[in-house]
Amino acid sequence: MPMSFLEEELRSQFEALQSTVQHVLGLRSRLTPVLQRVTHLVVLGCGSSYSVAKSTARQIAQMTGIPTQAVAAGDLLVNFGDYKRILDGAAILTLSRSGRTSELVRAVETVRGEYPDQLVISACAVFDAPISRLADVNMEIPWAFDQSVCQTRTVTNLYVVGLLVAAFLANDEQLIDDLVDIATKSKAFTTRVEAEMSELADADWASAVVLADSGMAGLAEEGALAFKEICRTPSSFYHVLDVRHGPIVLINRQTIVLAMLSRGDIKLQSDVLRDIRKQTDHVVAFTSCQSLGVPGVDEICLPATSRDDVAAIFLLYCIQLLCFKRAQLRGLDPDQPEGLAPWINLGTQ
Repeated sequence: MPMSFLEEELRSQFEALQSTVQHVLGLRSRLTPVLQRVTHLVVLGCGSSYSVAKSTARQIAQMTGIPTQAVAAGDLLVNFGDYKRILDGAAILTLSRSGRTSELVRAVETVRGEYPDQLVISACAVFDAPISRLADVNMEIPWAFDQSVCQTRTVTNLYVVGLLVAAFLANDEQLIDDLVDIATKSKAFTTRVEAEMSELADADWASAVVLADSGMAGLAEEGALAFKEICRTPSSFYHVLDVRHGPIVLINRQTIVLAMLSRGDIKLQSDVLRDIRKQTDHVVAFTSCQSLGVPGVDEICLPATSRDDVAAIFLLYCIQLLCFKRAQLRGLDPDQPEGLAPWINLGTQ
């Protein structure tokens, strides 16, 4: 049986990432003087790209102190007047698979109409997209384009573009080195986790919860969306300690919990997992190889990186692979999720 588009794309994402890193590094001399003009930044996206935008905005703000926030392009389009104070003088960074999703294109057109001199930077997985024609600077990565409705490869590549922008703004050479090495580090890791994801896919659960914090949170939120789209499983995302503030009551024996733990306070994070473990047997912690010592929690050691933000890429790969294997077991076609389109054209609604 031939591979589905989704399987081919999720398994090829690290090769695509290698191309993306080299391409964006090649643009660094052009991007740097542009980025030096940025005093505050708004990151726009829709759907999966909006989840990535949340991580990008958080990472840029944390690493540089530049005020940065993510806004859903559809929200901006509908409620443009509410965002005028935020947009005034802000540079715009757009993240998009197709570059032709109506909400994003029309939102940027509206920004251009109100603020003609606004700096717009685009990251897009196709050449010469409508969004690219509105931008001052383009980072086009067509090797990362996903034909499957459910995004896998495109998401991680757009996330890495955002991380590189943050690294350029912060002059963080160690982060850049980490991203250069990510494809090499992926080879042993993807082989190592294959059997474990197969075993988890075959376990007895019916809903999923994904936990993560800080700059990883947006990408982990996209991981929760993958459960809905790829294997049609109800899912939620929460920050690690926040899961106690209500959501934990819905975690039961039929819930799988996947937690990406940071290198922050390990005891506080481990204590949450102890509480969750009382609710369900299906708890998996992704770590930078810290020993948690929580009985009954499966631990997956991620490749060594300088930042949790880079390690989170391996978390998302595991979630995507788990969802794909679960879809196979359930007899679902991951390329044809009911009711979804690869991008939205408001003119056809």
